[in-house]
Amino acid sequence: MSEYIGIIFPTEAKANEGSLVLKDLHAEGSIALSGMVVVAKDATGTLSVKKSVDKRHLGTAAGALIGGLAGLPGGLVGVVFGAAGGALLGRAADAINLEDLTGVFDKVSRELPPGNTAIVAEVTEQTQGNLDTHIHAIGGTIIRE
Repeated sequence: MSEYIGIIFPTEAKANEGSLVLKDLHAEGSIALSGMVVVAKDATGTLSVKKSVDKRHLGTAAGALIGGLAGLPGGLVGVVFGAAGGALLGRAADAINLEDLTGVFDKVSRELPPGNTAIVAEVTEQTQGNLDTHIHAIGGTIIRE
């Protein structure tokens, strides 16, 4: 079953390493990676998009959904994540409970310390615990909703 996870890293370089780990685990079949977005929080608490990857090219529904998210309580955070992960959000509108995705985005935005970087990804774990082992080995903290 597909789920949304957040992964917090202390640096952007570690988050980039984490995104490579997710891609490698996908390639070897340990997980199915549907999409991910990498965001960073600067010292002032402002979020910015570093990278957005949609494995299935599912961005078409994102525009309308982003507009809806902008009005949700969460304001700027919803807008930033919505704009960054438009493809992920489009996928969520089609196949996954939107509450799960917004719950993960909210939790990551609250728990992401200034100066840190996070990945939000849609994954299906084929091998239980393998993802956690690899992410913890490179200094990441996984957030599940």
